[in-house]
Amino acid sequence: MLGSFTIINMKTKILNYNQFITEKYEVRLNEQLLIEGGAAGHMSHPFDERDLTFGDFKKIIEAGLSGDLSFEEDPTEKTDGQNVFATVQDGQVKFARNKGELKNPMDLATFKQKFAGHPSKMVEETFQFAAEDLANALIKLSSKDLEAFDNGKNFMNMELIYSKNPNVIYYDRDIIQFHGIKITDGEGNIIGEDNKYAKTIAKALEDVKAHIGKVFTIIPPQIIKIGKDIDFDVNKSKFLKKVQDLEDRFKLTDADEVSKYHEMWWRELIDKNFPNLQQDFKEGLLLRWAYDDKKTLNLRSLDKELGKDQAELIKNFDKEDVKKKYKENIRPFEDLFLELGSIILKNASNFVAANPAAEMQRLHDQIRHEAENIKLNGDVTQINKVMSELERLDRIGGIDSIIPTEGIVFVYKGKTMKLTGTFAAINQLMGIIKYGR
Repeated sequence: MLGSFTIINMKTKILNYNQFITEKYEVRLNEQLLIEGGAAGHMSHPFDERDLTFGDFKKIIEAGLSGDLSFEEDPTEKTDGQNVFATVQDGQVKFARNKGELKNPMDLATFKQKFAGHPSKMVEETFQFAAEDLANALIKLSSKDLEAFDNGKNFMNMELIYSKNPNVIYYDRDIIQFHGIKITDGEGNIIGEDNKYAKTIAKALEDVKAHIGKVFTIIPPQIIKIGKDIDFDVNKSKFLKKVQDLEDRFKLTDADEVSKYHEMWWRELIDKNFPNLQQDFKEGLLLRWAYDDKKTLNLRSLDKELGKDQAELIKNFDKEDVKKKYKENIRPFEDLFLELGSIILKNASNFVAANPAAEMQRLHDQIRHEAENIKLNGDVTQINKVMSELERLDRIGGIDSIIPTEGIVFVYKGKTMKLTGTFAAINQLMGIIKYGR
């Protein structure tokens, strides 16, 4: 029977159910690091960090609207470019883009060859030109500064912004923006980070006049200036009430972790849809749907355990409804923080784009024009996707709230997080516009 999974883990250590849930969830979070974001890892929104409490959410809201997200570091701009890693090993600058390459980084010639003949000439130029400038620059660092790279074990994480190769945001200059050092175990696994090196290494390059290359200029993280929201009291009350309403739904408190809300939400859904299911199977579905653990409960064995009719109902729900329910579960949190981000970004300045006002107007005009064109000429699937993203955009501030940046990065309780405002919606819209999907 399935019931044994609630008390035994891989080392046969006895766990209660809450301990088991916590362990499974922490393992899943660790596994996500490289799955979701390549070597750089997935940078979370606050609502992704389920071990934050509702009280933490309230602190972030008030701080952001106050114009002060400098909990542990100055807030910086999240830029919309291409990611790459560089290190110095045995006196040679080397490069990586994924876990395998972090273990065995490529020298300049190999890295340039990786992008030679790329279908996009602009992508080829972005990586090849940047690699050449980095190879010429990093080798000029002092032996003390080179210690940050631990002879090829640690890597500078950076964003390449090439004006001829824009993504969503158009930039009018060519820069390499350092983010910080990623510390690895030498086997390609990222085991830590140290963001202070983004500033110190960029400054060291400037001091030896090595920060300006043939194409790119190397810069530290772009510190964002945030003003206090003009409607601070109104918006503070509005967003704190949204958090409180989520707390109150399951009689939670400021001290409760947000993961508790999600677990109770899925428990309620499972009880509603499968009220007569044995509790151990309910726990298995909870692990599968709330924590993405698809190993503990094997759906293929359900016919024998539950009978074909009940098993078919569960399998159909798993196949047809769970994705929609996941979006339903996360949507109030997502909408809350995306709208919050759009308001905070309206109060922000000092973006990488040299002319943010002009780029903002271009984005507004392009979204309106292209979305209208798809509504008139697109197929049913495209139209439905565009309408869905426009509805999401409306919920978080509308087209007029679009700002020419991917977002703000800040550090809270040791976690590096982002507030992106409308960027996610416009990124999806631009994907539909460019690629029809």
